[in-house]
Parts: sequence; structure tokens; C-alpha cells
Amino acid sequence: MRTLIIQTKTTERTGLLIESGKVQEYKMDRPGARTLTGSIYCGVIAQIDQGLQAAFVDIGLEKKAFLRGNSIPWGEGKIESRVKVGERLYVQVEKDPAGDKGAKVTADVTLAGTHMVYRPYGGTTALSKKLSPSEQSDLQALFHPLLEEPEGMIVRTGAKDASKESLMEEWQRLKEEWKRTVNGAAGKPGCIWQEDFLPDQWLRKFPVSSIDQVLIDDIETANRVKKRLPALAGRVQWAKNLEQHLPVPIHTLQKALLQPEVQTKEGITLVIEQTEAMVVIDVNSSQFKGRSFSNAQALDVNLKAVEEIQRQIRLRNLSGIIMIDFISMNHPDHNKKLERTWRQQMRKDPVPTVVHGLTKLGLMEMTRKKEEAPPFSLLAVRKENTFTYETMVYQLERALMELGDTEAVLLAVHPACLKIKKRLFSEAVSSKIPQELFVRVDDQIHGWQIELEGSSDMIKEVAESRDARVDNLF
Repeated sequence: MRTLIIQTKTTERTGLLIESGKVQEYKMDRPGARTLTGSIYCGVIAQIDQGLQAAFVDIGLEKKAFLRGNSIPWGEGKIESRVKVGERLYVQVEKDPAGDKGAKVTADVTLAGTHMVYRPYGGTTALSKKLSPSEQSDLQALFHPLLEEPEGMIVRTGAKDASKESLMEEWQRLKEEWKRTVNGAAGKPGCIWQEDFLPDQWLRKFPVSSIDQVLIDDIETANRVKKRLPALAGRVQWAKNLEQHLPVPIHTLQKALLQPEVQTKEGITLVIEQTEAMVVIDVNSSQFKGRSFSNAQALDVNLKAVEEIQRQIRLRNLSGIIMIDFISMNHPDHNKKLERTWRQQMRKDPVPTVVHGLTKLGLMEMTRKKEEAPPFSLLAVRKENTFTYETMVYQLERALMELGDTEAVLLAVHPACLKIKKRLFSEAVSSKIPQELFVRVDDQIHGWQIELEGSSDMIKEVAESRDARVDNLF
């Protein structure tokens, strides 16, 4: 059973996909972190680069958008024969601005429905490859007479299960929505159409037939979804007390997503490390800790880990290069079975993935398309690497010995730093330096800090006022 739970009353909107009682996906929609992808803009061609066969489009943002010639669905030949500088056109964002680069846009604008995607300038009809030849033929015959130049459309797999009336109703609704959008455009560069990721874009990711229930905490939003996606109307419910339907509280789920380790009920530990270049997932089993694995045992643990790994990839929305370090197996047939099982498991993921198989080092190599930002990037701040207390003690010793002719030093140290020092050195640090050393223990500082240096009388007077003491053992 697949249930989608959507919280829209709060400023940060939340979406949970529940399957078999487990959270498979967790989505966040924050006002300050919303993507421009999918938004439609009225733009003006500002520059054409014939070498790149691309145009730079003023869409009202700080940086000009980038439009490739092959993203223009009308005309033929080079881009300069398709558009002209100063020409107004409608474009849709494919990729958000990043760094010095503006948004990447396409002139093949689309409005998505439950069973189809309307393309005002598409010119052609594309049908899902999952449809049988007879189903494609029937749907082609249904929609072809309705298309007016230069319209086009994409027919989704779920259209085969929909009635002719509902398909016609959706087609008409999308056409009217586009007409209202264009009529409402001001003419100057700027956004003319956009929709929220939650609930609209997220709901359309799933085939209608795969959704059992949609729970929404706001009655107005629930009614709007029913009207906008009539194929789902019978499955959308208003849940006044949405928290009662959650398998875990949101804050508990968020905390779990920040933990690098995941424990499964079979005693398997997954260690998930995210770097700039890739994601690495390590598979361990506490069941056999300290013992050698047989090939059969290794295969058994690896196969049991597959489902949870795939769930964590979806739940954490991991993307880019992903390397999975399964427990090593020396039997070729076992490796083939693991690879086959992993490929089958990843077919459940709605996000495009490519499984490249096991490398020579025995790592499962795959890539996953990056869509919206992963929860980790919004929930947490990456910690900077800091020195260990051992390193700080050695640094302190060098700093004290480099002070030169100073008579006395007032030093503040963290209790943990003092404790580590006593473990590291068999003799006092103060015996190695010529200065008189006054030490003050302070748990509010990080490591150590030289607070004052100067004559012995001055340092002693300040030390006494701060309750510091001469520590000949330090």
C-alpha cells in the first residue's frame, strides 16, 4: 500500500511516502530553498552565440538564461534562423542558476497533468515506451485529431487505464491553463507560471494506479488537488490530525537522516558517507564480527542489505556517483546474483539511475540523477575539521618555547587539554621553557589560549585577580 502524506499548513511543507509501514521518501519545500525548475518565464533574446549555437535570454533574473538551439522546437537549421535578438518567447527552466551561470532553459514549454504532458510548441506526440503497440495506436488515434499546429503532447503509461472522458477533460484543462497563462503575461521579462513542489510536482511523479491514499492537512489544499488532478480525487483525503498518521515524528526522522550509520533488524550496519565527489556506502555485519565470512554468508548478508540500501538512497535523496562496498565475495556466481538483485531493486526507484555493476575492486558502481536538494543539505551544517586535543598540546609546547625573552606567561587551558597533556608528557612542559607559567583552567575556551605575557610581577598580579595559580606540573 502506497500512502502519500503531505503537510502544507506549516511554512516548511513536508511530504512523506509510506510503503509497507516504512518511510520511503522524505521531501521538504522551504520558501528560501525553492527551485526555479519547471517555472515558465517570458523572455527576450539578448544575445546569440553562433559558435555555441545557443542564445542568452533575459528572463528578469540577475543573470541571463542559457538556451541551446536544440531546445527550440520550431524551425530548422542553425539557431540564428530560429530566433532573433530582441525576439520575445516563452521558456521553461530546466536547471537552476548556479555560481556565475544563469538558469538553463528550454523553449519546449510543458504543462504536466496526471496522464499527459501538454506541449504548446512541441509539434509532435510522444507516447510512453511502456505502452503496447495497440495501446499506442489507440491513444494516437484519440489525440491526433485534437492537436492544432504547433501543439504537441507526451502521453504517459497511466493513460491506458483512464477513460476517454477523463483524458479529454485533462487535455482541455491543460490547454485552458496555458491560454490563461499567456493571456496573463505582462509582456516584459519575468515569471508567468510556477507551481509548488509540494503537493503538485511531487504527486505527479507517481502513476495514479500506484497511489492508494493521499492525506493532506489543509482542506483548501486538498480540494485544490482534487480539482487540479481529478484522477486522484477519490483518493485525496483531508486529515485534520495529520500527525496521527505518521509512522515516526518528523523531528525523529530528521535526526535519523543526519546519522551516518543505519542499523537493520538483521544486524547489518550501513555506513553512509557523503563527499563532494561521490557517496560511499559500506556494508558491515555485527552478527559475524571478529569471524571470517564464508562466501555463502557474505552473499546472504549482502542480499539482506540490498533493500535497506535502496531505501536509504531514496530517503536521503542521494545522487551523482554512488559506490557501495558490499562484503567481498570470491565466487563469480555470487557476484552475478548480487548484481542482478541490485538492478532489480533499483528499478523501483522513480528517479533515473544507471547501475554500472561491480568494479574490479568489488564495489557496486552506479549513478543517480540529481533532482531536488537532498534533505541533509537543508537540515545540517557541515562541520569543519578541528585539531585533536593531542595536536593542540603539541602546538602549545611549541608556542611556549618560541616566546623568547618573556619572563612570565598567563595561560588558559580547557580541562580536557590539561588531562591529555598529563597523558602525553612524563615531565612538565614548564620545565622546558624559561618563563614562569601561570595556568588557569577554563572549560569555556577551545583548547588553549595565551592570555598575557610580560614581567613576572605583572603576570602574577593579573593571575591572582583571575584566581589563576602557578602550575609547575603543566
